[in-house]
Amino acid sequence: MKRLNRWLSLGLVLILGFLLGVTGFSVWDKSPAAADRVAWSAQTQWIAPQTPTYRFYARRSFFLNDVPAAGWLRLSADNDFILYVNGRAIARDRNILYHSLGLGSRFTEEFQRANDSVAYRSRGYDWIQLANAQDWKLTTYVDLTRHLQAGRNTIAIEVQKSRQNPRVVVEGAVYPLSTSPAIDLATGTTPWVVSNLNEAHNGLLWFDRDFPDESWSSAKAIGSVQEGTYNRLSPRLFDRFLEGNWITGIESTQGEVWLRSDWQIPQHQFSRAFIRFAGDGKYTLLINGLLVNRYEAEDNNQLHMYEVTNFLRPGSNTLAVHLTRPLHQLGAAAPFNPLGFFLDGWAETKSHAAIAPIATNNTWKTLEQPVSGWFKGEGEAQAAQVLGSPDVQKLERTFEGDAYLLNYPDYLWHFWLWQLAGMGCAVISAWSLGRFWLGDRHSWWNSLGAGAELLLPGTLFLIGIGLLKHRYAEAERGLLFFQQQSDSLILLGFLIVVLLTLLWSWRERRLACLGLWLPMGLTAFISLSLVGSVGASPISMCLILFGFGAIALFILLPSHTRHSYINRLTTVYQTYSPACNQWLMLGAIVAIGFVVRAYNLGFVDLDADENTSLDATRGILRTGAPQATSGIWYTRSPAYHYMLALWLRLLGDSVVNARFLSVLWGTATLVLVFILTRKITGKAWIALIVTAILAFDPSQVYFSRFIRFYQVVQCLSILSFWLFLKGFVDRSGRAYQYGFFIALTLTILNQEVTVTLLPCFLVGFIFFYRPFRWADDWQIVMSSVVSMGIIAYDLVFFSIRCLTPWVALSDSTDAYLKVHFFSISGLANNFFVGPSRMHIIYSFFFLLGWIYFLKRRDGKTLFLFSSVSINLILLTILIYQIATRYTYQIYPIFILLAVYSAACIAESVASKFEVFTRNLLPIRGIAIASVLLLLILNVEPNRVLASYHDALTRRNNEAFAYISSHRQAGDVVISTSPAAASTGLGGLDYFIPGNIRFDVFYWNNGRVIDRWGGGKLISNLDQMSHVLENSKRVWLHVDNHTEGRFEPVFRNYIETLGQPIMETFGARVRLWKPEDGVFPHVPYQGGDLGAY
Repeated sequence: MKRLNRWLSLGLVLILGFLLGVTGFSVWDKSPAAADRVAWSAQTQWIAPQTPTYRFYARRSFFLNDVPAAGWLRLSADNDFILYVNGRAIARDRNILYHSLGLGSRFTEEFQRANDSVAYRSRGYDWIQLANAQDWKLTTYVDLTRHLQAGRNTIAIEVQKSRQNPRVVVEGAVYPLSTSPAIDLATGTTPWVVSNLNEAHNGLLWFDRDFPDESWSSAKAIGSVQEGTYNRLSPRLFDRFLEGNWITGIESTQGEVWLRSDWQIPQHQFSRAFIRFAGDGKYTLLINGLLVNRYEAEDNNQLHMYEVTNFLRPGSNTLAVHLTRPLHQLGAAAPFNPLGFFLDGWAETKSHAAIAPIATNNTWKTLEQPVSGWFKGEGEAQAAQVLGSPDVQKLERTFEGDAYLLNYPDYLWHFWLWQLAGMGCAVISAWSLGRFWLGDRHSWWNSLGAGAELLLPGTLFLIGIGLLKHRYAEAERGLLFFQQQSDSLILLGFLIVVLLTLLWSWRERRLACLGLWLPMGLTAFISLSLVGSVGASPISMCLILFGFGAIALFILLPSHTRHSYINRLTTVYQTYSPACNQWLMLGAIVAIGFVVRAYNLGFVDLDADENTSLDATRGILRTGAPQATSGIWYTRSPAYHYMLALWLRLLGDSVVNARFLSVLWGTATLVLVFILTRKITGKAWIALIVTAILAFDPSQVYFSRFIRFYQVVQCLSILSFWLFLKGFVDRSGRAYQYGFFIALTLTILNQEVTVTLLPCFLVGFIFFYRPFRWADDWQIVMSSVVSMGIIAYDLVFFSIRCLTPWVALSDSTDAYLKVHFFSISGLANNFFVGPSRMHIIYSFFFLLGWIYFLKRRDGKTLFLFSSVSINLILLTILIYQIATRYTYQIYPIFILLAVYSAACIAESVASKFEVFTRNLLPIRGIAIASVLLLLILNVEPNRVLASYHDALTRRNNEAFAYISSHRQAGDVVISTSPAAASTGLGGLDYFIPGNIRFDVFYWNNGRVIDRWGGGKLISNLDQMSHVLENSKRVWLHVDNHTEGRFEPVFRNYIETLGQPIMETFGARVRLWKPEDGVFPHVPYQGGDLGAY
């Protein structure tokens, strides 16, 4: 056997062992917390407003005679929410305005997300054609106790969705200290009231405790909770009363106290375990000698809640606590208060029934001095001293996840033991299968290689599942991987694949397999049992059984029959694979891609960048120059804006027509991608797959429906790469070279930042175009000079005339296109990870492909790899704003290289293994099919299709259209987000920015104005009051995206000014009139004396 094949066999077997070790670790040793389905009461119902709306507000008020003993609730909101208790926001999920983010990624309750996976660090977010993650599938638990008070109490919830059917379900209770019955908070059975508007009354906001809600309508009950919602917490953490007391022990002269207790856990009923604890000063908590956590001099009002399942074992467990008095409390002058500790905990059965409780009381022990092994029960101890009961009103409860994940030494020790055991088992299994099952006894390496080939389908299965599990860790499909028994099902799936592989080899070689039928039967039985235990439907179970049986029956067919079927499929493929049929398939893909891009173009509101380009284009139609409504010139991307102006002149000025131009460019890009991919790979089927992926890619679809230059730039960039390969690599003629310079020049004239492509082509030219002769190639020099001259003129004109010099009020007073070293990893991270880890699998194959093709020295492919890398490097150090849209021109090449690398690596690995068993298995087909299946499972077509019914952008244009239709002479319009005012209103009077932003304010004729609608800057409340004093009616447009930019006083001023008139997705409109009463009063500070 060749040395390379030896290392390849050993490497794949070790990878298999590693994956088996990871799965075994989570199945049999330290199981992660599963996302269990929440058991809602049959009486609890979803509630909604009485009329359709994007957002509604709900309230539930009740009275308490005294502070409560406890209070809690759980809720699922479709799709985002903010929860208020007595006027204070205590929990929220605000994903909806940023639809490309992952499932529950903006939960304030960090440890109540779907899993413990740490999100990739990402700056900003991307706009893509993808429906919002269904965050309502994650139920949030909230403790209310410390937020409630004697008298009137109000729970208020703001719910918003990107469709006009938001809903929320709440369940919970408040337990008074007296013998009064618990106060039910469930929606559908208790009096919740709702409103469609963000109301205020005499300075009180809608969520304030004393806000009068008598005019609000009753919530509309729309049915019980039939859908599955999930959470990893135990409800007992919130609905179980605190048990036990504060205790202390013997304090040493150094201010230290040692406490411990024994916790008895039943043998068979134990499923999960939780603790809640608080302490004085510095303290450390250990269970069975393992560190739970250490806290540094914190106050005793923080109640920490942890899952500790992986610390415990059936039988006796030792809890040990070490408390230390802070240094500033030591000494005679310091007031003396005993160091206290509080804890209660319990174990749970699978039905969440609490068993084996433990609590701090006089059964705990204290030691005068620690001895070796004191935390394991060694040493003489005395009874602890009880200090008193905890004050539930002061304790702030915080669930902090699985404590075992913080114990890195023990976690890694167990983890790597399982990896070593898994690798050892994999090596032994592979060698045994090769030697005894296949009878390959030529050498140890041959036996290992033959066995590795038999295990290769199973290895590919585990690799694919691992990649998908990682890819969907921040998406809805990830819930499939984080439920109970999911890892057991993965392990059994691997066993099924291995057994089917052995069955195939038995039929091919006529091997003895008397012992094969029993494990296959047991595997099928256990698989169906596990599928049933995770709540799969009978239809799913039947499909699994049918699929398993069909594959087994096919394998059991006579050899000549199986080969006959395979030959027929091969004949069909060969019959329909000529070039004409490839073009037919391409035509079908392109037609579908066109429909996906052109469907319902006018539904989504204009984004800020779309308003910018449309406004500049309308300026060209009016004046011949790209003049915005504000009067400022927008000379960026002249080729695109003049082309769009001509297009609108021919077809008519409308949003749909403007977007349709991008649809055409996006559709043309699919054809060019197919041509380029087929040229690079030489394989039409790979080109068709790449084209199909891009036809449904969320970012491709989104920007193909976007009034901006990105799609034009991408199409021209792909054309430039193809023409460069034809003209300078293949040297197919001068026409291709001239075409390249034209395409590249137009690319940069459509988006100046694409000058980063120039070094890529320069590197390619130096590498491929040799020898270069001045006498024969002077046309190339002249073309370069002409192109560079045009590009230089555009860049100089852009830097001088585009907009006007900005005023020094922004978060950056320097250009965004300049060499810098800010956040070096930000852009690459966003590009290779993508929204909700969408690019993870592509990046995996892209990086492997870099190594693979570097070894093969494939010049053309390496040129594309280097072009992507050079572009990313240059954009990273030149573009201050981190946004992946600036990499849009190279994105199709990235996908091309990822798919091509995946196919080549799969085929190469398979060809290495075919020599071991002499084509016993169709290993090449299995490997390529596995890669294709992985790429298919990576996409989410359901979310792409669902996005056509979602408001993907804030509907600011709709808000301005409402103002325009109801505006009277003399009315003043103020906005916190002026971009849409230029196209939806024809201009703006005033602009409230909050925190000053880059590229927004400009000095124009002695005024500081916004770049879009020309609204005059209002930077403080004095200026705002001055405007109100001199106006009859004032319209106020508020963009939800900008609310966080305001100081609390300014924000409260805006939210209580006038009356709410209309609300839409992501935007509100208020109207102030003199008859509404005086505007909110704030002290005069002299801030209305100048432009600033």
